[in-house]
Amino acid sequence: MQSLRSGSVGRLLVAVGVAVASFSLLVGAQSTAVAAPAPPTKWLCSPTMASDPCDLPQDTTDLLTGRVTAPPPVAESAKPVDCFFVYGTATNALSLNADLVASPEIRAAASLHGARFNRTCRMFAPVYRQVSLPAAVPTNLGLTEPLAIAYRDVRNAWREYLAHAGNRGVIFIADSQGAYHLRKLIREEVDGRPALLHRFAGAFLMGANVTTAKGSAVGGDFRNIPVCTRQGEYRCVMAYSSNVVYPPVSAFGNSAVDVTSRASGLPNGPQYQVACTDPAVVSGSRAPVGITVPSEPFPPWLLAGVLTYTRFPDPWPTSSSTWTTGRGRGVGSCDEVYGIREYHIRMIRPQPINQVPLLDTHDLDFTFGLDRLVGIAARQAADWRAHSH
Repeated sequence: MQSLRSGSVGRLLVAVGVAVASFSLLVGAQSTAVAAPAPPTKWLCSPTMASDPCDLPQDTTDLLTGRVTAPPPVAESAKPVDCFFVYGTATNALSLNADLVASPEIRAAASLHGARFNRTCRMFAPVYRQVSLPAAVPTNLGLTEPLAIAYRDVRNAWREYLAHAGNRGVIFIADSQGAYHLRKLIREEVDGRPALLHRFAGAFLMGANVTTAKGSAVGGDFRNIPVCTRQGEYRCVMAYSSNVVYPPVSAFGNSAVDVTSRASGLPNGPQYQVACTDPAVVSGSRAPVGITVPSEPFPPWLLAGVLTYTRFPDPWPTSSSTWTTGRGRGVGSCDEVYGIREYHIRMIRPQPINQVPLLDTHDLDFTFGLDRLVGIAARQAADWRAHSH
C-alpha cells in the first residue's frame, strides 16, 4: 500500500473517533421517523428546478496535460433518456436516519457522482432519509428499520417520477447505499414488468455487491436484466467495487459475508457471485484513465476526512474549471483474489491513493474513469432511443 501521510491519518483518526463516540447515541435514540408516515417526495435534482447540484457545467481542466475542455450545455428536450439518481451515504447526522434536508454534503455527493451525466439525461434525484454515516455500524449489526425507511423514500420518489414522466427511457445511477436501494427497487418495481423493462435503458450500481448466479449474467438480483459483459450492450447493469490493493477481508466483492444485502433483504450468500463489469470492455477503450472530481472540495467533517484520506493523500485536485482530472493515470481489471471479486486499479502514472480496510477504494468506483462511464451511458441512451419504437 502507498505510504500514509501523517495529516491524512490524523484526519481519518478524528473521523473514526467521532463515529465511535456517536455509536451509543445512535443505538439508544430510535428515530421518530420509524413510526411516521412517508413524507411527500422532496427533489434534490429535477428538470423543473432552476438550479440544482446535478446542473454543474462540464468545463474541465486535466492537470496532467493542462488541457481545458468546455462542452456547451445540452437542452433538456434534446436528452434521449432520464436518469434516476440516488446518492450514496453522505450525511454526517448523529441520528439513525437523516432528515429530508438537502444538506451541503448531500448536494456535494449528487455533484460528485451524478452531475457528470447531465449531458446524457434529464436528472431526477430525490432527497431521502438515508442511513447516516455514523449509523452504518448499528445498521449492519442488525438494525434493519433505518434501511427500510430510506428505501421507502426512494421507492415513493420512483413512483412519483413514473406518474409524470411519460414513456421515456431510464438509466439508474447510484453509489454505495443509494445503489443498495436501487438494487431493491429494480428487483421489486422493474424486473418482471414488461412495460418498465421496455423503458429500462441501463444502470450503474456501484459499490453495492450486485449479485448474479455463479457463472451467469443473471439469476441473483434480477431475472430479466443482465449485467453488462460486452461492448455496445444496453439494457444491462454496470456494477463493481474497486481496490488498489487486493484486500484479504472486505465488505465488498464476496456475497457470503455481505451484511448490508442481508439487512436490506437482498440476495446474498455463497451461492451468488458479486458482479464486476469491466468498463474498458463495455466501452471498448482500454486507454489509461484518470480520476475526475468537482473542483470544489467536499464539505468538511466526517465523510470529507475519509474521502481526503482515500482518494487524495495529496490535496484535493482543483483548478479554475468546474471539474478537475488529477495527474495520475491507471488501468483496471476484474479480478478475484482471496475470494473477493472487485475491479482492481493499477496506477501506471503515479498518484498516491490509500485504501481503507474493509472499504477498499470504494469511493473511486465512479470517479476513476468517470468520463468513460458517462460515455457508456450515452451509448446506452442512444441505443435505447434507436430501438424503443
